Amino acid sequence: MTFVPLNPIPLKDRTSMIFLQYGQIDVLDGAFVLINKTGVRTHIPVGSVACIMLEPGTR
Repeated sequence: MTFVPLNPIPLKDRTSMIFLQYGQIDVLDGAFVLINKTGVRTHIPVGSVACIMLEPGTR
C-alpha cells in the first residue's frame, strides 16, 4: 500500500456549518463522532466543515 499525502481542503470548498444537538461528542480512532442517547454513532467530517455549532444538549 502506498502513502498518498492529503492536501487541506480550501475553505471555499468546505461545508459552511454543521449543527450538533442532543448528543455526546467523542473522538474514536482520530475522528469526531456524535453519539445520541440510543447509542447510534454519527461520524462528523471535521476536515470538510468550516464551523461546528454545538447546540444545547450537546456534551
